[in-house]
Amino acid sequence: MKTYCKAEMKFTDITALSDASVTTEDNQLIGSMDVFKDETRQKDYGTLELNQYILDGTKCILQENPIDIAFWNNQMSKEDCTFDKNPKIEISFAEKHSSAAITLYFADEYPAEIKITWYTLYGSVIDTKTYYPDGLIYVCDKQADNYGKVTIEFIRTSYPKRYVKLQYILYGKYIAWFSDMIKSAEIQEDMDFTSATLPINEATISIVDEKNDFDSGNENGAWKSIQKTQEITLTEYKDGTDIPMGTFYMDDFSFSDNEAKFSLIDTIGLLDKYTFYEGQIYVNEKASNIIKSIFEVAGIKKYIIDEEIGEILLSGYMGIQSCRQALQRVCFACKAVADDSRSDTIRIYKPDRYVKSVVGLDRKINGGTKVCLDKYISGVVIECTGYSIEDKVSEIFKGVLPKGESKIIFSNPYLPSSVSSSSGTVIEKKTNYLILRMDAAGECVISGKKYVGTKFSYQANVDHIDAGETENIKKFSGCTVYNTDLLKSLAEHLLKYYSLRKKVDMEYFVESEKIGNWININQIGGTTSTSFIESQTIDLAGGYISTAKCRGYSIVTTDIYYTGEELYSGGDVII
Repeated sequence: MKTYCKAEMKFTDITALSDASVTTEDNQLIGSMDVFKDETRQKDYGTLELNQYILDGTKCILQENPIDIAFWNNQMSKEDCTFDKNPKIEISFAEKHSSAAITLYFADEYPAEIKITWYTLYGSVIDTKTYYPDGLIYVCDKQADNYGKVTIEFIRTSYPKRYVKLQYILYGKYIAWFSDMIKSAEIQEDMDFTSATLPINEATISIVDEKNDFDSGNENGAWKSIQKTQEITLTEYKDGTDIPMGTFYMDDFSFSDNEAKFSLIDTIGLLDKYTFYEGQIYVNEKASNIIKSIFEVAGIKKYIIDEEIGEILLSGYMGIQSCRQALQRVCFACKAVADDSRSDTIRIYKPDRYVKSVVGLDRKINGGTKVCLDKYISGVVIECTGYSIEDKVSEIFKGVLPKGESKIIFSNPYLPSSVSSSSGTVIEKKTNYLILRMDAAGECVISGKKYVGTKFSYQANVDHIDAGETENIKKFSGCTVYNTDLLKSLAEHLLKYYSLRKKVDMEYFVESEKIGNWININQIGGTTSTSFIESQTIDLAGGYISTAKCRGYSIVTTDIYYTGEELYSGGDVII
């Protein structure tokens, strides 16, 4: 078995594209600079350029008003491939940007010579550099810091009587590392079947950095352009097959002795970096609406909410918290999990109990398996908080505020329509906060009607405590959103999972297994453990080997099949 790892970094200024204002006086009427924002692929059109229209059927006829052309300059080059007036594109930004390169995507053919100039926000020249493209996708390497404007000037075409056809601009470049440069690569995947927590998938990768690009002591190093949400995609190659291992984002990096080490997190980890202020008092609100509002705050656009989860009606309250914690509360209330392993998309769904694969003795590493029983749970308690509005008006804040806008964070939820201020102008008021503008510093009193929380709980217990065991109740508190009609099934769902006490730790050669899968683990002696993969660490550079932690049945099962919500063996109910 031959395995190795590949890592691809989208080494770009992630905000530059949306901030870029691209203008030119040299575009044909059929071109549209708005196409730059969409990374649209252009058809291979035939034109009246010299020797361009090859009559082999590969060229498309140019229709009136095409929608896929970004930039074709309006004057063909001369016989010597130069122009009477060099076509130019100007890109202006509202904010400063830094990038390790600018990558140009050409259509049809690439020009022979271009010149790029970087400017400050105030118009001063930072640097000018000439490039000689050798491909349709050409990386103009240059570590440019804090630029506010860029001009791209086209000097010569590769052939006479031709146009320059530029289709897309990437403010940065793609970097790919293969096995010869990767010293180590590892991913850590975790899933909580109960959603009492919402784990983060993580990865670490170490590369040989011959140019010291990621050495902070290198003033011209590419490290200056690294952003916290830099995207890195990992792929495992096994016996000629590409296996996507997921999309991760830069969390931290270090450099030592020509080795750069990157610590990465998944999209769920990004949720931790954003605060969800927009929570409110919910009454029979669709779960999908709450989830979408959480993702909107964090700027997450790639997600899938299964319909059966999205349609669940939730009531309660969302206070100020991280977006990750807010999503966890919704998932817990809906008996759902959130997972983006092996993907760049978060999926919200109800986990099934299908057995998806068998890990035989031929894939297990000798001496790497440990089996034990988890502690006995005889019951679970779900503690929720309901909210009602007080009749009286309470004082929220009293003190001196400075001139300008201030954000007042509430320690309790308040009815937004009841919130008022004795001075200043209210800009925005929500359940959890108020934004107030003061024309001058002065005393201010803010008041409103407060929501008061009342705790209630639901408890589920086993029918009979097992012989030799004692009562042990597991409590789940802090459930601020809920569906009272689902509390019974939620408690039974939790209790049923904790009844699966057999814990199996093993080392094995991975095939298709990932966290969230139910698998059959063959043991020496012919027994089989049916288990749920809760966690696994996979060595991508050292043989595609996993160290997994699983949870499942304390009794041996064979011939597993699925029906309804239960797993069966030989016709007898197991759970």
